Amino acid sequence: MKNRTVYKTTIGLAVVLGLGILVLVNWLGSRHYRRFDWTRAGLYTLSDKTVKVLKELKAPVNVTVFMTEGSQLFPETQELLKRYKAASPQVIVETLDPSRSRARAEALVKDFGVSGPSVVFKSGDRKKYVTVDQLAELDFSRARFGGEPSIKSFKGEQEFTSAILTVTESKTPRVLFTTGHGERKTEDRSRDGFWGVAETFRRDNCKVEEWPSLGAGDVPAGADLLVIAGPKSSFTEAERDAVKKFLDAGGRALIFADVEFVPGKTSAMLDFGLRPLLEVYGVVLDDDIVIDPKNRVPLMGPETVFANSFRPHPITKLLEGSAVVFPLARSVRLAEKLPDGLTGTALVETSAEGWGETDLKDPEVRKGDKDLKGPLSLAVAIETVGKAEKKTRLVVFGDADFASNGGVANAANSYLMAGSANWALEREALIAIPPRATDQVAVTMTRGDIGTMTLVAILLLPFLAISAGIAVYLRRRR
Repeated sequence: MKNRTVYKTTIGLAVVLGLGILVLVNWLGSRHYRRFDWTRAGLYTLSDKTVKVLKELKAPVNVTVFMTEGSQLFPETQELLKRYKAASPQVIVETLDPSRSRARAEALVKDFGVSGPSVVFKSGDRKKYVTVDQLAELDFSRARFGGEPSIKSFKGEQEFTSAILTVTESKTPRVLFTTGHGERKTEDRSRDGFWGVAETFRRDNCKVEEWPSLGAGDVPAGADLLVIAGPKSSFTEAERDAVKKFLDAGGRALIFADVEFVPGKTSAMLDFGLRPLLEVYGVVLDDDIVIDPKNRVPLMGPETVFANSFRPHPITKLLEGSAVVFPLARSVRLAEKLPDGLTGTALVETSAEGWGETDLKDPEVRKGDKDLKGPLSLAVAIETVGKAEKKTRLVVFGDADFASNGGVANAANSYLMAGSANWALEREALIAIPPRATDQVAVTMTRGDIGTMTLVAILLLPFLAISAGIAVYLRRRR
């Protein structure tokens, strides 16, 4: 009887002790959250930049994962957002499967304007959505054989942190696109239009407007960025003076200077009346067509080139190891000596074998004595230096096609476009996190390997299990 009492007491104490340990472990776990990332590239490890942004959040950010559970990027998206949620109580994550909650899905589509699988961020009245296409760079080599495309690099952290910064900003930047000179239209969804560029600004909570500059006087007050998107005719002196006045006061601008010939002539290019303005800021717009045999895009004409040489700059931070495709470009470069108070960077360059074809009337695919020698610059960035409260920032491109609806999806074109816009608007934090390369594990098996595995799985393993069972049965019979 005594032994039974001791036994019961011991069991009771063990249960109480076990429950106490369980409660203690849960209490410690709730206060010291730890998750481990076993991927080689640290796919789910948040960067110091993201951790800092999350710690500084002062208002709740609601995140809605608008995806079905079976979609390819669903696991990666969920896992990464768990890290965000764990790093800040201000991040509230919800999953909305459109196939299960049709009414709520339709309301979300109507409210945010999403058209497919997306991750939606909202804080107060500000909102931004990130599409699945923006989350990863896919490798379609396996898709040709009937398989699903694999993830080459995951850009989730870059896009999510950028979205959080965008919806928690205190100011809505105002972006003006000039009109009246044949510029690319912000509402044009054709291949040549700039709807995609305008939509990128809108997704980043910028207010996009058009500005008919001819006869309008000064640039409207409150403008944060001026965009001149591939004009086909010249700006007047009054318009040029208005743009200069805007820039001198610390304004920001993106200028896309296309290859455009003087009407009725094929031997001279338009400078759109902007050359005197650009020279004030140490930018030279050349009258040439860029050719680069080493970086020529296959199956395209010699004037369609890609550039993979980038100078160090906040704009090019995410471009290393990538390339930008220019369908038809002219070179744009920095003056040999920049005016006082200015600093500049040639952002993108051709290879040393490239050149600028200056014989526009009869161009040939070979370098001539009068042609500009490579490497040639295709985009430049200018910034004022000093203690001014607001610095002038100017980015000039020798092409507009690379950023058009039909071109911006090529290679790293969108990175160059978005990076330039964010730098000009002084939003460098939106371009500070590089994409993460994913682990690509592949197993190659011969027919012999497959046959061996089949024999092991179908014959050997069942035989061993049956033999073990028989042995145990015979041993118990003894």
